[in-house]
Amino acid sequence: MREEITRLMSLQVIDRQLQELEQSLSSIAGRVEQLRGQTEQNQAELTRLTEDDKQIALNRKKTEKELAEGEARIRNKRMRLNLVRNDKELQALAHEVDSLKDNNQRLEAEALALMEGQEARTQRIEELAKAVVASKTELAAAEKEIAGQVEELRGSIAKKRLEREKISAEIPGNLLQRYDIIFSRRAGLAVANSTGGTCQGCRMRLPPQLFNEIQKHLQIHFCPNCQRILYFEP
Repeated sequence: MREEITRLMSLQVIDRQLQELEQSLSSIAGRVEQLRGQTEQNQAELTRLTEDDKQIALNRKKTEKELAEGEARIRNKRMRLNLVRNDKELQALAHEVDSLKDNNQRLEAEALALMEGQEARTQRIEELAKAVVASKTELAAAEKEIAGQVEELRGSIAKKRLEREKISAEIPGNLLQRYDIIFSRRAGLAVANSTGGTCQGCRMRLPPQLFNEIQKHLQIHFCPNCQRILYFEP
């Protein structure tokens, strides 16, 4: 039984190392993903604002053209007013001029509305364009920097997994399964010392008879409180 405990302790060391390696890999990958996400977010906003700006510019150009055409029609109508002598026709032209004026006022309001926010929008587009360039540069540098680290970590993880498989093959299946459950539920501590008659995993005082049995290493014992696998190391 002492050999099985030794194997379990070795397995626990490897599993902890695997946890650390995988966390490091996840942390590195997470940093790159964060940079990539920020770049994509800035690019999406930049694209949207740029398209909006183009559409607003087209609408504004169209409105200004209609406004200019309206002004031209008003001038033509006014010139005709000076030539008309018929009261009925004069009233009709005056009504047309008033209608054109109302339409032009509406177009002027639309043109002003389209102009509002232009300065802030232009400034934001410039800021985003710079941010996208900067984040893309940072992302490329980060990907290049971590490429070697990622490869090294993956190699270490693969090596540790081979070591784990080798040790796991020498441990009975039911005991290995129980160890895996305890390891995952007890924060990476499945095998604990019972020094001084106390489980060093949960700090519970063990029954004297159980502690005596643990010291003999004749069979596998578990903590009555936390269910960790117990061993004795003076």
